[in-house]
Amino acid sequence: MTYWNLLGIDPTADESVIKKAYANLLQVYHPEEDPEGYQRLREAYEWAKKRAKALQAEETRCDMDEDEWHYDTYDIDAPDDPDDEILVLQSSWQAGDSELPPLKRHPAQVFFEQMEELYDDFPRRIDSEQWKILMASDYMWDIDHQSERLSGLLRFLENHRHFPRKVWDVLNQSFYLLEQKEELFELYDEEEIAFIIGQIQGTTELGYACFENRQLDFDIEHYLTLRQDAQALLMEDNPVAARDDLAEAHAMFQNDPDLQLLQAKCYLRLGQNSEAKFCLQQVLKLKPDEHEARLLLAHFSYKEQRYDEAIGECKLLEEQGVLNQDVMSIYGNSAIELGCIEQAWKQYNETEPIWQKFYHFQYNLMLLRMRNRHLFPQEHSPRHAEYKKKVRKSQMWNYGMLMFRLSWLYLFLFVLVYFIFRLPPVFLIVLPIILCGSAWKTLRTARMFFT
Repeated sequence: MTYWNLLGIDPTADESVIKKAYANLLQVYHPEEDPEGYQRLREAYEWAKKRAKALQAEETRCDMDEDEWHYDTYDIDAPDDPDDEILVLQSSWQAGDSELPPLKRHPAQVFFEQMEELYDDFPRRIDSEQWKILMASDYMWDIDHQSERLSGLLRFLENHRHFPRKVWDVLNQSFYLLEQKEELFELYDEEEIAFIIGQIQGTTELGYACFENRQLDFDIEHYLTLRQDAQALLMEDNPVAARDDLAEAHAMFQNDPDLQLLQAKCYLRLGQNSEAKFCLQQVLKLKPDEHEARLLLAHFSYKEQRYDEAIGECKLLEEQGVLNQDVMSIYGNSAIELGCIEQAWKQYNETEPIWQKFYHFQYNLMLLRMRNRHLFPQEHSPRHAEYKKKVRKSQMWNYGMLMFRLSWLYLFLFVLVYFIFRLPPVFLIVLPIILCGSAWKTLRTARMFFT
């Protein structure tokens, strides 16, 4: 929530509107009844007044031609340099000239026009080196333009958002987006900022390698928008709507492994397994090292009881350096179904240290299944001897405590009577009788548990 939303008003330079909203909300966030709410309201009020003054300054100082460049487009603070503020004439102008010399343009206008040109040239757009060159311009190093740069970038990204991960990294390093993400969430649209952060961190990354060195005879921008919208719809669990976007994008371009993978996931959500499997096979033809597609194929093979194929896919993933609990779960369960318990235990023994800090339901369920001595012999388990020793120790402790609980009261009463009445030693024969009775009850309890 932004401070404007907390005050219940739209961004404004009119301080009277801000004061009126603040006065109305004081009845809701009373200082004594809700001190925390009042503190937030006060922070919003002070911030809004400062922002209103900044907006007033922008309105008074900005006299550029709206057709060329205007501050409110990118929410830019007015410059301190009069030469930048007034658009001075060039010094080479002479009084006898019939035309005025060209006007000096604002540095932000020049910079973002260069961004537009770079974005429109798709081969250069996906080249991170081109963006590094642009980000090394003098405008990016000018402290006077620091506040306007970030606001201008966010405005630019509203309509220009299709970049590969390496380019997002360049933008992040140049504008420090991750470092100030909490502040960005407060001041700008949360959904837009979440998208930018997701692209930088790679959580919603889509590849661009398939477009390199290729003649693109279709509307690439529309294609990328369809692909991205389909991904968002799948994340929102709306596969029906995603299917339409994916079909339209597929009709435009078929050699994109990420699009094929999205289609496979969409078909899986819709229960169309054969179509999903075909898409996964196409993904691996286009990109053999696509780990997620291979894992899904291994899962398909296991569900269809083709356990050898499932193990084969898991081994390929292991060769590619992908060895997680999803892979090991499919591998182990397939080996169990084939009766290769020794093989499953061997694989577990080699990878056990990796998983000590993680819990994976399917993987741990498989381990519990293998450790059931009524289902499988345990001699192949690398930890069986250790577990057996621990179990025996635990059982001895439990039955010892059980025997003590059964006999302690009788022992206490006997000792009490023996010393108070100074009984002769012959009465000590009662002690083994008490202990034997407790031991007999303990053995019966143990037998009940074992059978």
